[in-house]
Amino acid sequence: MKTPITTLLLILFLAFSSHAKNQTVKTDSVEIIKDFKGAFKYQNYYLSAQPSLEALRWYKSQGASTIINLRTEKENKDFTANAFNEENMAKELGLDYHCLPIGGSKDYTPENLDAFAKLITGDEKLLIHCRSAGRVTIIFMAYLVKYKGYSINEAAHVGRSLKFSLPLEKMLETEISLDMVK
Repeated sequence: MKTPITTLLLILFLAFSSHAKNQTVKTDSVEIIKDFKGAFKYQNYYLSAQPSLEALRWYKSQGASTIINLRTEKENKDFTANAFNEENMAKELGLDYHCLPIGGSKDYTPENLDAFAKLITGDEKLLIHCRSAGRVTIIFMAYLVKYKGYSINEAAHVGRSLKFSLPLEKMLETEISLDMVK
């Protein structure tokens, strides 16, 4: 009598486990990294303003394996002239380095979103940054919707914990629903 029940429970467990492995895990938890200005962690992503050398070393110590820099060529040249060459430092630290220049609204394109998504593979820890974490927030929200199955409101909820804001929400003291009608 116990065998059929045990078998049924095992089948249900395996079916649930298999189904669960294929689901995107959504969490509301955005961690603010207090040691660095404009630095956040969401799942396996570190989303940040321009990191200092100290921050780069810290991200590496936390297991980050890749840097995705969204700053423009001019911004990177200016930063290198005043601080350090981030690409060279990434190599020295053993981090993969990618630059995908996003200079503003003209660069928020489906092509750049696709290029961004190609840089994010697997479950590795990544550092994604721009100057202030604003561009990172926008492209990351779009990535969550297009590639991870988040609704616009779910992505906006994550974004609001980063750098996304709508001044209208602040003035009205309420969160605006952003669901799209298709």
